[in-house]
Amino acid sequence: MLKNSNLVSKPEYLNFEDPLELSSGQSLDSFTLAIETYGKLNESASNAVLICHALNASHHVAGVYSDNPDDIGWWDNMVGSGKPVDTDKFFVIGINNLGSCFGSTGPKSINPKTGKVWGSSFPILTVEDWVNAQSRVADRLGIKKFAAVMGGSLGGMQALTWAIMHPDRVEHCVVIASTTGLSAQNIAFNEVARRSIITDPDFFEGQYLEHDSRPKNGLSVARMIGHITYLSNDDMTEKFGRELRKQENYNYDYDIEFQVESYLRYQGEKFSKYFDANSYLLTTKALDYFDPAKTHGNGSLEAALSKVKAKFLTISFTTDWRFPPENTRILVKGLLKTGKPVTYAEIDAPHGHDAFLLNDPKYHQVVHNYFDNIYEEISKMRGESIHKPTLVRQDLKQIASWVNDGERVLDLGCGDGALLHYLQETKRAVGLGVELNDTNFACAVSKGVQVVQQNLEGGLELFYDKQFDIAILSQTLQSMKNTEAILLEMARVAKRGIVSFPNFGHWSHWWSILKGRMPVTGQMPYEWYNTPNIHLCTLGDFESLASKLGLKIVQRVTYKDNTEISLLRGWRSSLALYYFET
Repeated sequence: MLKNSNLVSKPEYLNFEDPLELSSGQSLDSFTLAIETYGKLNESASNAVLICHALNASHHVAGVYSDNPDDIGWWDNMVGSGKPVDTDKFFVIGINNLGSCFGSTGPKSINPKTGKVWGSSFPILTVEDWVNAQSRVADRLGIKKFAAVMGGSLGGMQALTWAIMHPDRVEHCVVIASTTGLSAQNIAFNEVARRSIITDPDFFEGQYLEHDSRPKNGLSVARMIGHITYLSNDDMTEKFGRELRKQENYNYDYDIEFQVESYLRYQGEKFSKYFDANSYLLTTKALDYFDPAKTHGNGSLEAALSKVKAKFLTISFTTDWRFPPENTRILVKGLLKTGKPVTYAEIDAPHGHDAFLLNDPKYHQVVHNYFDNIYEEISKMRGESIHKPTLVRQDLKQIASWVNDGERVLDLGCGDGALLHYLQETKRAVGLGVELNDTNFACAVSKGVQVVQQNLEGGLELFYDKQFDIAILSQTLQSMKNTEAILLEMARVAKRGIVSFPNFGHWSHWWSILKGRMPVTGQMPYEWYNTPNIHLCTLGDFESLASKLGLKIVQRVTYKDNTEISLLRGWRSSLALYYFET
C-alpha cells in the first residue's frame, strides 16, 4: 500500500430524518453524516472506538481510497493494523462533523425549505450539537457504549463532551492537545481569521456560491493565521529561520522573500482550494463557545466533570502554545478532584500543537500501551484469563503489606508501575502513580496503572489535601533536591506515608571512604561523577528529619540483599523502609 497505509477506505453517507435540536434553539429537520469505519465490530459491540476530528479534518481518518491512493487519512499513523489504535482489535469510526464540507450536511448543502444553498444561513453549531449528531450514528450502528472516544485539539473537546453528556456510553475518553475552554488569545486569533473571510469582497455575506464565487483570499489568510499557532517557535526556526527564498539580498519590496512567508502562502492557498469558508466560520465559532464548565456545570468545571464515568487518558505537548500543558493540567486536576480515573502524559516534543498529528515515538508508545490495556479489559469481559502480577523484591512485599484493601494509594516515582499494578489486582487499591521518565511512564500505562507524568521537584499541586490514604516514595528520596518539601507534600496529600532509601550508614560505605573512594554498591551503583543520589542519609538522619517535620514513625524495616536485618540495622542494612502517620 502506498505511503505506509495498510487500509483501503470507503466513505458511507448516513441519512437521518428525525429533527436534531440545536443549542441555538434552531433545529435541523433532517441531515446527512459522512462516515468511515475500519476493522470489525465484535459480537458484543464492545470494541468500538470513535475518532473525533479537528478543525479542517474529516471522517477520512485512515487509509487511502482505491481510486485516489494519494488521499491518505489525516491520522493514518495512529489508526490501522498494528498501529496504536489497532484495527485488528478495534472497530474504528470516523464521522465528518455536521456543518463541515466533506459530505455531511453543512453550509454547502441545499436547505430543503428554500431549495437553495444554506450558505451563511446555516445554523450556528456547538460541540454539543456535534456530539448529539454523532450519537445518532452510534445508535444506527448498534453501539451502546464506546470502548473509547478519542480526539486531538477540537476532537479532544468533542471526546470530553461525549464523556460529560453521555457518561454511560463512554468507557475511556482520550483527550489530546486540547483544553477545557479557549483563552482570550485563542478567541482573538479566531476573530481575526473570521474577519479576514467576512471582509473578502468575494464573501457576499456568506452567499458566495450563489454568485459563483469563493472568498479564497480571506480563507487563505485565515489559514495562515491559524497555522502559525499550530507550530512552535523552535520548529519554525529549525525549518525556516531567517532564510531567504531564492536571493541572497533583500528586494526592498512587498513580494515573498523569506522561506517562512512562502510556506505560509502555500499552506493558505492549498487550504482555500478544498475547504469552505462558511464551514470555517462555523467551526471557529464552535471552538469559541466550548465551555463545559458553563454549559454543563453552572460555571464549575468540577460540577461538569462530576457526571463523568469514563477513565481518561490526557496528553499535552511541551511546545504547544495554542493549548499548552497548563490547560490539560486544569482538566487533570478537575478529574482528580472529582475522583475520576485519569492518566496524564506530558510529551516533550518540538513540533508545537501539530505534534498530535505526528509520529512521535514517545507519544505513540503511550497511546499504543493504553489501547492495548483497553483491549485487555475487553478480553476480561469476555472471560479470557489474564496473568496475575507478583512481587519479587522483599521491600516491595513489605510496602504492600502496609496497604489495606481498597485504599487510595499515591506512588511517587512509581517506575514501571509494578507495585501499583500488584496493589490494584491483589488488594483492590485505587492507585495513582507519578513518574517523569518516558520509558517507565509508558510501561506503567501498559499495566493499566493510572499515572501522571510530572516532576516531583515541582510539588504535588495536582492533588488536594488528604486525597489519599497512603503515599509511597520508594528509593527516590535520595535523588530529590527538595527533600523536606516532598515529605511535607506527602503529609499534606495522604494520611500515612512510606519512604524507602539506601542507607549510607552501611559499613561498606565507610570502608570505601576509609580507602579514599566514594562507595559503589548494589543499592548505590553509581560513580561519584554520575550519581543521581544527591542527598545521602543514615537511619538516624531520616528519623531526626521525620521528627522535625512532625511525621510519626510507626514501623521501621531494613534489608540487605533482599534479607531483613534486625541486629545492628544502622551498620548492616543497605536499604531502609519507614512507615509513618501524618
